[in-house]
Amino acid sequence: MVKVICEGKTDKNKIGELLNFLNITYSDDNFIVMGNKSNFFKLNSSEYKTLLQLIKADKVEKVLFILDADYQKDNKEYGGYNNTKEKIKKLFIDLDIKFISNYYISCNPITKDGYLESLLLSTVDDNLKQCYDEFLDCIEFKEKNQHKYTMEQLHKITQPNKPYDFNHKNFRKLKEKLIQLFQFDSK
Repeated sequence: MVKVICEGKTDKNKIGELLNFLNITYSDDNFIVMGNKSNFFKLNSSEYKTLLQLIKADKVEKVLFILDADYQKDNKEYGGYNNTKEKIKKLFIDLDIKFISNYYISCNPITKDGYLESLLLSTVDDNLKQCYDEFLDCIEFKEKNQHKYTMEQLHKITQPNKPYDFNHKNFRKLKEKLIQLFQFDSK
């Protein structure tokens, strides 16, 4: 079996949409939801204790960690692409799972910051994104913590038949990692 470790249920659902697009069969058992990014780096978490037991019993053979880059200005320790990359590599060593683990850091591929939603929205037409931003400015939306969610909901409402272009080049690396992981699982 293989495991995808992600931050939250919303991330799990979005990854599931991409797996469906790729015609990859999966189940809830393939996922571990950590709850938030800082939980990824808690070595003594119950999720890791269970994962390590499954690995030791040869029930899990490969693991893919998918976590957000976030923003360094918001979190000096875990925020930003480079901090996240260094922390996840250290985690693999600390858990002694380096040889069976891989990672993908979700972000806007140009700015190298943000979230899974930033990756999703990076595939949306710039004119449409500008409309969303103008709408949020018009209603004087200032809730920073809800901005990514609101942008995603606006996109779902305005483009229900074409939410995201999973064929877009920005999804290439994530698709490759998921395909490799689940091909391993089917062997």
